[in-house]
Amino acid sequence: MLPAVILGWWIYRKDSARPEPLKQLLLAFFYGVGSTFVSVLIVGVMNALGLMVYNLETFAGAVSTALLAAAIPEELAKLAMLWLFLRRNQHYDEYLDGIVYAACVGLGFAAAENVLYLLQSDNWALTGAIRGLTAVPAHFAMACAMGYFYSKRHFGDRSRVTACCILAVPVIIHWTWDALAFSEGVLPALSVVVNILFVLLIYYLYKSTNQRIDDLTQQDRKRMTPPPINNGPGAPLPPPLPGNPPHDTPPPLA
Repeated sequence: MLPAVILGWWIYRKDSARPEPLKQLLLAFFYGVGSTFVSVLIVGVMNALGLMVYNLETFAGAVSTALLAAAIPEELAKLAMLWLFLRRNQHYDEYLDGIVYAACVGLGFAAAENVLYLLQSDNWALTGAIRGLTAVPAHFAMACAMGYFYSKRHFGDRSRVTACCILAVPVIIHWTWDALAFSEGVLPALSVVVNILFVLLIYYLYKSTNQRIDDLTQQDRKRMTPPPINNGPGAPLPPPLPGNPPHDTPPPLA
């Protein structure tokens, strides 16, 4: 649980100019916890429709399983809960809020998923340590990507590309992440290469997350900065104060 708490505090501090109420952040976290059950429901529906793939014996099977059994249902569940949380949320009034709330939803999902994995693991300490240092930051980065495009769409960018990126970008990141994780067991001879790719992916996610946060922070600053006052030659004079003569009225004779 500790990585989720640390990352939650980190994103809260990133929003220090106008921080969101802690009650709202905790509520978003529990929406994320609820998204784990929504994910299980989506997997059940996909399985009933014959769309589910569970095959970790071949590389192609590992890639397919990463997409259909993990990336699509989990990111779809998180997006559904994020939408439910934000659709009538009066506190959602800044670009950066989209990343903050999405991150809390993602961390709620990651924390709940970790607990489920630990309950099924014989070596819970090792499982918890590995997932805490890998899966939790990954879900955090995926959620930040989702929140970034969600805010872009919410605050005026109505392009279809942006709308598709809300789900597509986190799904692609998730798919890549799990495909590397699943293929390591299928291709043990390439485990060194896979781990190098993991490190590169983690570095990319770190840089990309910071860039998205900085981008939305800049857009919030632009929205909250008042336009400059034109006091140059020919600029209109401000309206007279109540009880004072108009600006063009000549002064009274002595």
